Amino acid sequence: MEARGRAVIAGTAVALLWAGFAYNVSRPADAKQYQRTMLQVAEAAHDATQTGRLVGEQELAGNVTGAYAITAFGDATKALAGAQQKFAGEGPPDDRSAALRDQLSPLLSEAVLTLGDTAQAGDDKALRDGVRRLDVLAGKLSAFVTAYAS
Repeated sequence: MEARGRAVIAGTAVALLWAGFAYNVSRPADAKQYQRTMLQVAEAAHDATQTGRLVGEQELAGNVTGAYAITAFGDATKALAGAQQKFAGEGPPDDRSAALRDQLSPLLSEAVLTLGDTAQAGDDKALRDGVRRLDVLAGKLSAFVTAYAS
C-alpha cells in the first residue's frame, strides 16, 4: 500500500509539473511581450526589405549574377514569410496592442507585395521602381521600430 501511495503522489507531481509547463507555453502574451514580438517582426521585415533593396541596386549596377539575385531575393522572401508567421501567431492582448498590430499589418502587406514585385521585375525600370519602393518601406519600418522600442 505504501508503494502505491508513493506512485500516486509521484504521478500527481508529474501531472502538475506538465500542467504548469503547458500553461507557461500556451499562455497569452502580455502587452509588453506582444510589443517585443511586434518589434521583432518589424525588424525582420525591415531587414528583408533592405536585403531586397541592396540586391536590386547591385543587379541594376551589374555587380551580381542573375542566379545570385534570385537566391538573395528568395532568402529575403523566406525571412519575410517567417516574420509574417510570427505576426499571425499571436493575438493582441489588449486595445493598445491591437492598435500596434493595426499599424504594422499594412507595412507587412506592402513589404510582401513590394519584395515580390521587385524580385520578379522584368526590366530595369520595374526593378528601379521596386528598389525605390523598398527603400521607402524600409524607412517606414525603421520609424516604427524607433517609435516603439523602449
